[in-house]
Amino acid sequence: MDPLLAFGFWAFVLTFAGIYAIFVLGLQVEVGDTGLINFGHVAFMAIGAYTTGLLLTNDVSIWIAMPVAIIAAGAAGALLGIPTLRLRADYFAITTIAAGEILRITIENEQETTGGTQGLRGASGPWRDFNNDVLDTFSGWGIDLDRRVPLLVIVWVTLVLVGLLLVYLGRTPWRRALRAVRENEEAAAASGIPVFSYKLQSLVLGSAIAGLAGVLFTFYSTTLFPENFEPIFTFVGFAILILGGIGSYFGVVVGSIVIGFIVSGTRFLDFPLEADKVAALRFVLVGLIIMAMMAFRPQGLFGKKEELHLDA
Repeated sequence: MDPLLAFGFWAFVLTFAGIYAIFVLGLQVEVGDTGLINFGHVAFMAIGAYTTGLLLTNDVSIWIAMPVAIIAAGAAGALLGIPTLRLRADYFAITTIAAGEILRITIENEQETTGGTQGLRGASGPWRDFNNDVLDTFSGWGIDLDRRVPLLVIVWVTLVLVGLLLVYLGRTPWRRALRAVRENEEAAAASGIPVFSYKLQSLVLGSAIAGLAGVLFTFYSTTLFPENFEPIFTFVGFAILILGGIGSYFGVVVGSIVIGFIVSGTRFLDFPLEADKVAALRFVLVGLIIMAMMAFRPQGLFGKKEELHLDA
């Protein structure tokens, strides 16, 4: 069957895109709302994923592992932000990518705890058991579901809930304060806004959302590998932001589907090229899309020109 006509293909792509969208919503809070350039955002996803995996492989309930992983990612954001958020924007960006690489290399070398380069195996085992229970329940009702459906539904329901939360926060004075910080920190401070506090809150919320994406990625992946959380993951997230539009939550969803199809979905299509060249071609396509957007519509598909600060 043509992959483009197969349900399994689109379930795979849309699940991956949904996880990426949740990840980038956290990035949107930091970058789009607050102006924090966090190049190490994937580190908090890794914390959420590995915390979930380690707890589940040690027989902790899935319902306990999930909130603990999200809290751990948010706490890590606070630990990183307290000593670094007073740095100038470019120094903060460099610090975040360094912190992310330190975490990834640490995971890579912790063979006994995380599995190192061999991967943390069995992390999604409890999820598969839960998934099978859901399928059996529906089968008892006379409804036969594809095995990918439960996770697909959970990912997109979670994405909608996170999006609604951010839309709600967007109508509160809290987000307006973040925007003021993004526009001009000195003016915001002069008007009585505690700039450091708001930046820290933004980083913690964005990190926790990335941790939630990590939890879902654990269920999506059978084994966790350190290379799943390389800096390129964050840079693709920035590509999604640019494509969808800075400041647009709906744009994040659309951008995630487009980029998710290019990065993940094209692996099922037949190309007259070797596998490594096809992998490189995917990122070439992403780069070309970003170049085209910056040239012809720098605000993105759903962004607004006033959200851009290209001359800052």
